[in-house]
Amino acid sequence: NELGRGYVGLFYAFFRIGSIIFGGGQVMLPMLLNDIVQAGWVTKDQFFIGFALIQSLPGPLFNMSAYLGAVALGVPGALLAALGLFGPGVGLFFAVLPLWELVRSNHKLQVFMAGVNSAAIGLVVAAIGLLWQHAIHSHGDAAICLATGVLVGLFNVPAPVGILIGGALGYSLAALGIAQTNYCVAAA
Repeated sequence: NELGRGYVGLFYAFFRIGSIIFGGGQVMLPMLLNDIVQAGWVTKDQFFIGFALIQSLPGPLFNMSAYLGAVALGVPGALLAALGLFGPGVGLFFAVLPLWELVRSNHKLQVFMAGVNSAAIGLVVAAIGLLWQHAIHSHGDAAICLATGVLVGLFNVPAPVGILIGGALGYSLAALGIAQTNYCVAAA
């Protein structure tokens, strides 16, 4: 980060991500991995442990900014990371709100936004690939992932229930000796 490893640098890292997010939290996963993990603010283990824990909360990936900021620089880091991530979107909302009817009726802007939506879906696909690469370590993990996706996506099981079912399946498979047993590692 060109602004250093302190509070300003952390705020800037999240502000930068918040400035280019479009399409929901999943599109920011590749950016978080690159700008926060690869930059050394947190480790991959800290990132994925937080990712697993945060999934049970509303708005999980945006809430992850506070978790990552807290891991990096404590409570002030949590506040700065959340403010950095949410600030650009809130500012844009208040800037565009008075002009919304003009924006909504502009055909060229609608065509542009359709392209942006398609690109956002591509980023979600990239995020799925990154998550699979870093979080799926066994056939049992893959089975739990796919089963949860089917339950939530096809059978409309609420996401928190899907997470609990995934946890129960993980525990059961680990007890049978066919799944990962050391996902959460203690910090040294």
